Amino acid sequence: MCLANIHQSGRAGKPLVKSVAYLRINGNRIVAESLTGETEVMQAKIKEIDFMNSDIIVEEVTDKTGKT
Repeated sequence: MCLANIHQSGRAGKPLVKSVAYLRINGNRIVAESLTGETEVMQAKIKEIDFMNSDIIVEEVTDKTGKT
């Protein structure tokens, strides 16, 4: 089984979420659940999915006031 990792666009290093088993997208909100059942909710949009390397690249979304 090959699970994905979520990385922030333009930032190398540690993934935001590892071993993603479930991903739900609702507008600019992403809900990711890991294999261990941990849930992470983020204000972001998917920029790229690399199926060969099991990577999901996201771009953080800010509101009009500059907050994430």
